[in-house]
Order: sequence, then C-alpha cells, then structure tokens
Amino acid sequence: MLFHKRKRQQLKFFVSIGSGLNQIPLIAEAKKLGFHVIGVDANVSAPGFYQCDLKIQESVENYDIIYKKLIELLVDGDIHGVMTKSYGPAIVTTSYLTDKFNIPFIPFSASECFIDKKKMKSRFIEHNILTPYIIHQNSRSKTAGGFPVVVKPNVGHAKTNVRLAADSAELKKICAAHYQSEEDYILEKFIEGDEIIVAGIIHDGTYHLVEITDKQTSYPPYFIDMVHIAPSQYRHLSKKIEAIGQQVAGAFRISRSPLIMELVINADEEAFLIEAVPEFGGEFIPDVLVPASVNYNLIGEAIRSMTNGGFRPPQPQKKRNAVVVRYVNGQKGVLASCNPEGPRDVEGTIFSRIFKEIGSPINDPVTNHDRIGVVVVSAATREEALALSETAASNFNIRIK
Repeated sequence: MLFHKRKRQQLKFFVSIGSGLNQIPLIAEAKKLGFHVIGVDANVSAPGFYQCDLKIQESVENYDIIYKKLIELLVDGDIHGVMTKSYGPAIVTTSYLTDKFNIPFIPFSASECFIDKKKMKSRFIEHNILTPYIIHQNSRSKTAGGFPVVVKPNVGHAKTNVRLAADSAELKKICAAHYQSEEDYILEKFIEGDEIIVAGIIHDGTYHLVEITDKQTSYPPYFIDMVHIAPSQYRHLSKKIEAIGQQVAGAFRISRSPLIMELVINADEEAFLIEAVPEFGGEFIPDVLVPASVNYNLIGEAIRSMTNGGFRPPQPQKKRNAVVVRYVNGQKGVLASCNPEGPRDVEGTIFSRIFKEIGSPINDPVTNHDRIGVVVVSAATREEALALSETAASNFNIRIK
C-alpha cells in the first residue's frame, strides 16, 4: 500500500510593526483578509498581541534583530506584507523589512527622510513642492522668509516643543530653552491660513486622494490638534491637492503606501505642504473618520495594495456624511472623575475614548499627549456634527481637582 505525504499548507503572514492599542485596527483588518499576523512590540503585554497569531517581543526600532527573528519563524509560509500604524522609527523598520522581503513600499534609503524633517523639507524643495522651510543662516543656502516663525524639533512628533517666535529675541529664547544646536530644530515661516489634513493612498506609484479634513488647533504657540472636520471647505482644491500627493510619491519613490499630508491653505488658496509621511496618521482619521465620511476602508485597501490582494481605489461619493473628531483638554490637576460612556448617549456619536485613568495627572494643553479624551460624531451637515460633538464631549463629565 502506498502512502502519500500530505503537503503542508503554506501560510500567508502579515507583520504588524507595533502591537499597541492603535495598531489593533491594522491587525484586525489583516486578519479579516486571511493573514496570519505576526505582531512586534517591546511590551510583552501589548494589547494587540492578543489578536496576533505569533508575536516577537522586540523594540520596533531594532529592525535587524526583528528581521533575524522573522527568518527563524518562517518555516511554514511567506511574508506578504509589513505595515505599521505608528510613525518615525516604525516607518524605517517597515521600510527595511519590505526591502528585505521584496515587498513594495518605500526604499529604505528614503525612509530616514520621514524622521529628519530637514531632509524631508529639502526633498520637497528639490521637487518644487511649495513648503514654508527656512534654512539657517550658516548653511550654504540663503535664509528665506521672516517673522513670525514656527520652531519645531527636527526629530519629534505630537507637537512637542512646537513654538511660535514673533522676533529674533523670542527665537533665541526658545532655542536656548529647548535646543542644544541648530541641528536640533527646524524653522518654518508662519503661514496665515487654514490647516488641513489629507488622507490618501499610493498604489503602484499613483496617488489617490481619499479625504480632506479641516483642522482646528489651539491658539499658537502650541498648535495642538483640537478638531478635525469632514467634508472640508477646500474640497474644490482636490485636483491641486492630488497633484501635490503625486509629487510626493515621485519625490520619495513611494510604490504602495498610505500617505498623510498636512498643509496650510492661505488667503490666495495656495497650498503649502508642512509634512507628508507614508503612514495612516493618527487622530482616528483612517480608522473612524474616513469609513464614516466616505465609506472607504483605507486600512484594508492599503493592505490589499501592498499584498496584491485586489486593491480598490476610492470612488467619488454622491452622498457623504459630515464627521467631526473632537478632542478634550483640561487644566493642570488630577483627573478626579469622568463618565467614559457619556458621549454614547448623544445622537450621532460613533466613537469615544478617555485616554487617562482616574487619578492621573492632567497637564495644561502643551502637546497632543496632554489631551484627555476624544469623541467622533457623524451627522447630515458640518454644523450639526460640530454642535453634537460639543455636547458629546461635555457628556464625559470630566472633573479635575
């Protein structure tokens, strides 16, 4: 009697760089598409690990070690995709691994530009992308622009140490307080105008605009994100914004990736690109706002794009919902009490979360990390969604001692 050895089925693996709370939507979408997910995180108790098939406990910055550990795991399958919902070093690691596994994303050689803002801005200028970058006096290039200027860390996120300097004396004071040398910070001419966030996706080098949101921030000097509104009042600039996205795709040789752009639109409707990064972005835009406003699964389609899973580009929407993401801040003290479920009682609330635990210190709002909670509300019009979001936020009943 002949016995035939049964061939073991090859598994399709997807790697999530990071397995924290914010990574869970990415992990969940990969699972829906039939992938076995390998989660990577330094925290052994990372909440995303509970949804992963395999886990690697390692800092997301140690890309060479992660690569070696992945090779050891790949006995019964191949890696089809590597993605992250994080920023900076996680993008570099994702790029390194996609290069190693021959998966389309961005070249590893370009990935450092998304950590080093000066390199990012220089590439914008090289490719004729309008950006408010001021080059320091002692560099080879001429100093451009004047005061006021925005001072921000060359490497950083969450609006940490972002300040507005009205004159040279104030600039000196800010730099002396927060920076060791000119290499540590970047200067941008302050552009008077409206800020927008643009979510898009690049597939085979072609940029597709998904959604434009209007952004409201705290008054300078801190520029903290407070409200995001869709649809944007600048929808009529979609073609211009789409062209900028395509320029970015070409400038950084991005093959397949989500892309988040932050722009300022001035009174003449010129669009100044502040930053562009090959990531999903935060503020609950990709995982909550976009599906609710334009009925598009940005995370799922980005996975489909990278893994050759039948990518579907966004389609024009005849009927759209208005969606508002509103953050809650507080004054310095201790969080004494709140009602995390309160916003759910308000019509149109589709998402809410408190970021702090009872007894946690609350700081005056200086960075995005100081925010206490968030609500996301959907309604028929922008005005209605804004009003409902205020009510929903107040229903947290936050009390600070």
